[in-house]
Amino acid sequence: MTTDPLDRNLEFLISDLSRLLKREFGRRMRDMDLTRSQWWVMVHLIRYDGCNQTQLADELDIGKVALGGLLDRLEARGWVERRPDPDDRRAKRVFLTDRGRPLITEMQDRARDVHRQMVGGLDRNEQDELVRLLMRAKGNFAAGAV
Repeated sequence: MTTDPLDRNLEFLISDLSRLLKREFGRRMRDMDLTRSQWWVMVHLIRYDGCNQTQLADELDIGKVALGGLLDRLEARGWVERRPDPDDRRAKRVFLTDRGRPLITEMQDRARDVHRQMVGGLDRNEQDELVRLLMRAKGNFAAGAV
């Protein structure tokens, strides 16, 4: 039996896992009438609620114009709101609204289901080790390691 070498290539494996995770999240969020890009913004607002648009665009690794369009659609639904930044009159801060918070709760419930699916068959120690190793690898990029 031959094995495709890409199946054991770490970079390919991580990229493929990311693709599968995004697809599964998209599948599970579809009936909430959210696009993948919209739920990605909402997820980041869980952690960065109240950040300015430039910071959010940087965190999402997308352009300011693209983020502006996403925020326009989310704001039209009443799920987020933009407010003036008290420290910079040119900037806007982005906040989840009371109407958007129940959506976040539902998204988190579905995300837990995706997590359980992903780590199925791994015991707690294996999960902890996987997280530890991935955080270390991520840190290598943050530190500029070669």
